[in-house]
Amino acid sequence: MPLVIRLDGKDATKNKEINLLDKSETGFLGALIKSAYYFSQKYKCYAVIGSDEISFICENPMDIISDMGSDKSPHSNEIISVFSQFFFQYFNHFDHHKIVYWHAKCFSIPKEKVISYVKYRSRIIENVLVTYFLKRNGKRMGNIKIEEKLKACELIEGYKEFQKYKNGLLYYCGEEISLDDFLKGKIVTKENDVNDMFSEII
Repeated sequence: MPLVIRLDGKDATKNKEINLLDKSETGFLGALIKSAYYFSQKYKCYAVIGSDEISFICENPMDIISDMGSDKSPHSNEIISVFSQFFFQYFNHFDHHKIVYWHAKCFSIPKEKVISYVKYRSRIIENVLVTYFLKRNGKRMGNIKIEEKLKACELIEGYKEFQKYKNGLLYYCGEEISLDDFLKGKIVTKENDVNDMFSEII
């Protein structure tokens, strides 16, 4: 069963010193992208990133477990502890604006639920980033539907660039892949082909 490790940047959305959309060499998004490339390649896994979070989805949990010299339980506290330390060190090497602490969770999901999980995280990322984008541009819209918030975003300078990141980004084995294609059931595998085996659940 695939292993998921999800990390959230502690208080990153509230910290005015952190710009979640800064994709520069030393920015938050830039460091998140570098981390997604590095860890997805190292552990031959998927990484979905956006806002203040990153999820790694490993088809073969032993790719991670054996590297840590841990026991064979994918849910052990040791996995969460060691991996979050690896991630903390790597991420904060690049993001020079503020040290970010990461809260990690570790769990398994059935293979047929991988697309649903990525879709769910993508929706959360969009909701957080749209609200964040509006707030950074001086617009507080309260508790209204995401569709209304998106219309307001379209009127803000920089929306075209923001659109590239608002639903999150997806990586596999060190390469960015299409999130839209993935959510349509075109799953990239370790053999670098495309597999529609999950398309019936969409």
